[in-house]
Amino acid sequence: MAEEPAVVVASSSYEVDLGNLMAYDPSHHVATASREELRQECLRKGTELAQAVADVLFALPPNEDRDGPIIHLPPPTFRLPREKHLPKPKPPTKWELFAKAKGITKRKKNKREWDEQTQSWKRTHGYDRVNDDKDIPIIEAKLTDEPGVDPFAQRRDEKKKRVEKQEKNRLDNLKKAAKVGALPRLLSFTSIAVFPYFLS
Repeated sequence: MAEEPAVVVASSSYEVDLGNLMAYDPSHHVATASREELRQECLRKGTELAQAVADVLFALPPNEDRDGPIIHLPPPTFRLPREKHLPKPKPPTKWELFAKAKGITKRKKNKREWDEQTQSWKRTHGYDRVNDDKDIPIIEAKLTDEPGVDPFAQRRDEKKKRVEKQEKNRLDNLKKAAKVGALPRLLSFTSIAVFPYFLS
């Protein structure tokens, strides 16, 4: 479908931009003294501009539809300013810097893998994942293992340390983003214990 040309309509002394449903009077000047007079003048001029937009809008040829007549607005002609400033780019994380230096490219991983313990396909991560510690009934002992150490408890401790390290790295990345003003407006801190660390 071809794009409709931009339309700027001059209604008496008003200029109407139908793409933004906007109208303004370039020759209007407010020369009032009191606050009440200024308020009344703004209401009067706003009513006139809204009526100018409505007059030009209803003058367009409508297209018939089963829900009723529809009017296709032309593209805007005036570029309105942004409400918010442009977001600042986030600084790269340690892993992104390392991957760029080593030439490591991100590759898509499979969501399911073959689990040798249960002889079935399972998720790579999350609930009921492949190689889950709960599915391992026996852990083969090594010559370097210390006697009296529970291998299952040791695996749980190692996993806990990995999770804590990942959380620390995540908060470090947030601190770097906060310094350059690229921190998201809404944050969800999953651990109250590390919250003072983030503010330090």
